[in-house]
Amino acid sequence: MTMLNSMSLMGRFFPSERWQKPVPDVSVGDRFEQQDEGVSVWIVERISQVRMSPFPLVSLARIGHPDITKTVSLTALLEQNDYKAAA
Repeated sequence: MTMLNSMSLMGRFFPSERWQKPVPDVSVGDRFEQQDEGVSVWIVERISQVRMSPFPLVSLARIGHPDITKTVSLTALLEQNDYKAAA
């Protein structure tokens, strides 16, 4: 009798096509302004597909302070509540 691998079972329930959604309107090098008490500008360094989430993660670095980084979901950037595209 063959043992079933838990990851192969997960693959059957969640086909890989579901995770390969195109990333709309955001690419590496794009700049976003964070709207808070002081406006800060962030640049997209990396966009990552995560297997356990249908939403890609975006790694950002602060302009002028490259040692300050953060990771947010793509939807957080596109909702335009906290971030907007910088000119």
